[in-house]
Amino acid sequence: MNSGLMLTSALIGTVNYAAVFTIPGGIDQDRKSPYFSQPILYHGHKEKDLLQFLWYTGVGLSFALIALVAMVAIQLSRFCSNDFYMALPFRFVAAMTALLVSTVFTTTACFTAYNILDVKLNINMNMGLTFSVMCLVYFDSVYLTLNYMYFALRCSFSYRGQEMSETSELVGHEF
Repeated sequence: MNSGLMLTSALIGTVNYAAVFTIPGGIDQDRKSPYFSQPILYHGHKEKDLLQFLWYTGVGLSFALIALVAMVAIQLSRFCSNDFYMALPFRFVAAMTALLVSTVFTTTACFTAYNILDVKLNINMNMGLTFSVMCLVYFDSVYLTLNYMYFALRCSFSYRGQEMSETSELVGHEF
C-alpha cells in the first residue's frame, strides 16, 4: 500500500510543480509592454485570485513532498517488531494526513483556476462533493490504524498503572 501511496504523492507533487509554472492566463509576451514576462492576470482585476491559486499550489506541493518523505521513511524502515507498535502506524497516519492536505489544496487550486478563467461551474456544490469523498476515503484508510493506536496506548497506560500500584504495594510492605 505504501508504494502506491508514494506514487500518488509523487504525481500530486508533479502536478503542483507544473501548475506553479503554467499560470492561468499565461505570461505577457509583448516586448513593448511594461509587464513583459510577467503573468497577464497579475496586474488586472484577477490579481487576488491568481495569488490564491499560487498559494494553493505551493501548499499542495509542500504537503505532497512531506507525504513523499514520510512514505520513503516507511519504506526504508527496519521493520523490527518494535517498529510495528507505534512508529510505523504513526508515520502512516502522518503520511496519509499530509497526502489528504495536499489533495485538498490541489483540488482547491483547480477550482480557483476555473474561477480565474470564468468557467461556469457550480463550484460550491462540486467542492463540497469532492471534499466529502476525499474525507470518506481518508477516514476509511486511516480508521483501523488509529483504532489500533488508541487501544495500544490505552493498554500501555493501563498496564503501567498496574505496574506502578504493584511497586507501591511492595514498597509499603518493606517498611
